[in-house]
Amino acid sequence: MSLFDRLTEMGKAALTTDVQLQHQQAGLNELRMEFRTLAETVQKLGERVTRLETQRESDLARLQIEVERAEMRLSRQLSPSN
Repeated sequence: MSLFDRLTEMGKAALTTDVQLQHQQAGLNELRMEFRTLAETVQKLGERVTRLETQRESDLARLQIEVERAEMRLSRQLSPSN
């Protein structure tokens, strides 16, 4: 095998390696973008869960007040003074 043939093979190998590296870099960039999107989605979900928990606590407090009012009305209606 001549020097020219070896250099040609090495050049082809370098080009193949460069193409593979570019392909891997593109794949890595896609993964980074997907990861960022997923991280944003998880953050939004966390914020939504926090809002829902706050709303639930508020709803439970209002329900408790309504139950207490209903109990008071019922006890007044059932009191022997009527």
